[in-house]
Amino acid sequence: MKYVLLFLFSGIFNLQAQNYLDYYFKSNNIDGAIVIYNQNKDEWLFNTEVEPFSNTPAAAHFQLWQALVGLEEKVFITDVNEKQLWDGVKRSFFEERKPEWNRDTNLIDAFKNQTDWYFDLLQNNLPEKSYLQNIKNASLFKEIKNNELLYFWNYAGLTNPNTMILFLKDLYEMKLPFNKKYQQFVINQLFIDDNLAIHTAETSYLGKKIDWTIGIYLKQDKPIYFSLRTYRSLETEKLEDYEKRKNLIISQIFDVLNF
Repeated sequence: MKYVLLFLFSGIFNLQAQNYLDYYFKSNNIDGAIVIYNQNKDEWLFNTEVEPFSNTPAAAHFQLWQALVGLEEKVFITDVNEKQLWDGVKRSFFEERKPEWNRDTNLIDAFKNQTDWYFDLLQNNLPEKSYLQNIKNASLFKEIKNNELLYFWNYAGLTNPNTMILFLKDLYEMKLPFNKKYQQFVINQLFIDDNLAIHTAETSYLGKKIDWTIGIYLKQDKPIYFSLRTYRSLETEKLEDYEKRKNLIISQIFDVLNF
């Protein structure tokens, strides 16, 4: 089925598999894959044919959608001085303590810290029917496995790099069905400098830890959108310098592709 989708997709976009990009993952001792859409050439690049259409949980990328809906529905506001009160419950993320969540927070800090309880206020403040309808209409997802709302972001709402890149492109171009000022606000939270926007997500799924980075690179005339997912067994410890290696992979691949 994935190869059928790949064939259909190739009729719309210029696709180009670059298997040699595997070298940069292997040389950094990381199991992973990258998908790139270079808008300058209307060109899609990836190192494995299955990666663009392989569905996994959206994880914290779900918060991009939650923020847009929450702003549209007036559940969230952009004012940095308006904070939601922490309920006093100390929370963890897959048994990892998150002390940065244990405080009152505004939307900007919630983005920075990926504060789950803050974004879950959307579910708590919208009627369930409205919340589910918004999920059903979201272009962020390729597969919704069930209607269970608890931990929906981690187990039920699945998506893939192709979908995430197109969602990110629509967000950057302010073509999503939300007020443009809210789309501009959300995309602004992703930029770490004038040329690079990054959003990360981490989850456990089907026996693996998945780390997923999406981004926008603006050094050329038109944006370059990318998705990088890495995988490791739940029994395997995370490399101490993982972030450094992951960033090096992106840098090396962009260099070899002359971005």
